[in-house]
Amino acid sequence: MNQKKVIDIVTKQNRWRREECLNLIASESLMSPLAESLYSSDFEGRYNEHIGPDCHYEGTELSYEIEEGCNQLFREHFKTPYVDVRPISGAVANIIVYNALTRPGDILVSLGIPNGAHISHTRWGPAGIRGLKNVDMSFDAEIMNINVERTVDIIKASNPKLVMFGASMFLFPEPIKEIREQIGPDIKFVYDAAHVMGLVYGGIFQDPFGEGVDIITSSTHKTFQGPQGGIIIGSPSLSKKDWKKVDQAVFPGTLSSTHIHRFPSLAITALEMNEYGEDHARQIVKNAKAFGKALYSRGFKALCPSLGFTESHQVIVDVKEHGGGQKVARLMAQCNIICNKMALPNDTSDDATHNPSGIRLGVQELTRWGMKEKEMDEVAELYKRAIIDGELIEKVKAEATAFKARYPDIHYCYPHP
Repeated sequence: MNQKKVIDIVTKQNRWRREECLNLIASESLMSPLAESLYSSDFEGRYNEHIGPDCHYEGTELSYEIEEGCNQLFREHFKTPYVDVRPISGAVANIIVYNALTRPGDILVSLGIPNGAHISHTRWGPAGIRGLKNVDMSFDAEIMNINVERTVDIIKASNPKLVMFGASMFLFPEPIKEIREQIGPDIKFVYDAAHVMGLVYGGIFQDPFGEGVDIITSSTHKTFQGPQGGIIIGSPSLSKKDWKKVDQAVFPGTLSSTHIHRFPSLAITALEMNEYGEDHARQIVKNAKAFGKALYSRGFKALCPSLGFTESHQVIVDVKEHGGGQKVARLMAQCNIICNKMALPNDTSDDATHNPSGIRLGVQELTRWGMKEKEMDEVAELYKRAIIDGELIEKVKAEATAFKARYPDIHYCYPHP
C-alpha cells in the first residue's frame, strides 16, 4: 500500500458506487452536495467534552454552537426539549440508553433477530454487553409485524425494564399504540428509528411519541440522508430526571470524542428535510410499493402482497428457490446492483447465518437520484433478467451501468453553490 494506491482506491470507489451502481442497500444513502462539502473542515479531529454549556476545553465556542444548532433543529421538529446528537452511531445511541435506564440483569423485550431486530437490541450485541436478559416479542410472519396480544402477554409476564421497537427488516409501522394501551407507564418504550427516521421526520410513517414511545434512538444516514452518526430524542413527556440520566450516560458515561465534523452536514440535512422531507418520504414509499409490485408481477416472492408489500423504504423478497439470499445478493453485485441477504422468520439458525432465504431491498438511494415508479419497474426487470432468465452477468451489468448514468444528480436538497 502506498499513496498512489490509496488515492486509486478512493477514485475507483467514487466512480463505481456513485456512477455505475444501482444501490439498494436499505441502510445506506447519500448526503446532498452541500452537506457533503461541509463534512471535512477544521472541526475534524477537535474535541468538545461538555456537561451542558460547561466545556472542558478552550477553543470550543463554535463547536458548541454547531452542536446546539443541530439539537435545536430536532427539538423544534419533534416539539421536545430533549435531543442529543452526540452519539456517533445508532448502535451507540442504543448503548447510551441501556446505560442510562437499565442495570445488568434487567430484562429487555425486543423483536428478535429472526424477525428483523437489529443486533444491538439483542443478547448478541450491546444489550448483551450491558448484561440485559433478552426476551423476544411474538411476531406474525404473515403480516411481517408484531403480534399484539401475545406480545402484551410476554411483556406482562417478563416485566421488562425496556421494550425496544424498531428493526432492520422494517416493512410496516409497528403497533406501539395498541401495546401501550395495555401496558402501564412504568415500562419505558424505546423506538429505534434508524431505518425509518426520514419517513418519521417526513410525517408519513408513524408518530412514535404520539403512540406512547418514551425515547427515540436513530442513526442519521439511512432514510434520513445525512452523515453517519446517531441521535437520541426524548418524548416531551419524559421526566427531567430520566433525561438527565441519558445526558450523563452520553458524557461522561459513554463518549469522549463526538466526531464534531459531522454536525455542519447534519444541520444542512435537517434544514433540507424541513423543506423537502415530506415530498421525499412520500416518493420513497411510492417507489417501494411500485418496486414490490413490479417484482411480484415478474414471479418473485415479494412478501406481503395483500398489504401492498410495504409502507417503508424496504421490500423483502424470498429468493430461496433461486439459491438463497447470499447467492442472489452476490450475483446481483456482479451486475452492479447492490443489495444484501436477509434472514426470514422461518429460516433455521444455520440458514440465517450462512445463506438465508431473503434479500432486503431499499429504494431510498434510487429515489435520491430522482428515480420514480417507472424506474422501479425497469430495475425489477433487471432483477428478473439476472435471476430468473439467467442472462449473462456482463450484459446485465452494462445495462445497469448505462441506466444509472441517466440519473447523475441528487434530488430533494438545496442547490450546491
